[in-house]
Amino acid sequence: MWDEIEPTPLGEFGERVTIKALTADVAQVLRVEITEGTAIPNPADHSEQEVHPMEQIDVILAGRMKYVVDGRELILGPGEALGIPGGVPHSAIALEHTTMIEVFTPIPNFPTNEIRTP
Repeated sequence: MWDEIEPTPLGEFGERVTIKALTADVAQVLRVEITEGTAIPNPADHSEQEVHPMEQIDVILAGRMKYVVDGRELILGPGEALGIPGGVPHSAIALEHTTMIEVFTPIPNFPTNEIRTP
């Protein structure tokens, strides 16, 4: 099914972060490609944190990501996962070109070329 979805550049990140989205009633699953060295939420300030109301689960398929979640630094590689509760400050930087799955609930307001699941 991922092959049926066109990748969407994510906001100001342009082609450095692209997403493919599958959306159900209360959750969204994203397949994310992140270029090495890209920091989220702010490429210009790697220390900036984001906070959102959605719960988030990241599963790394390939590459490595460094996260700071509620002040705690973690590095994840292929096959590793991380859950971030809603309302918790966090940031990430791609240490390598990274492919991952992200799950959000409730559904975030990202601009996507999503496919709705039945």
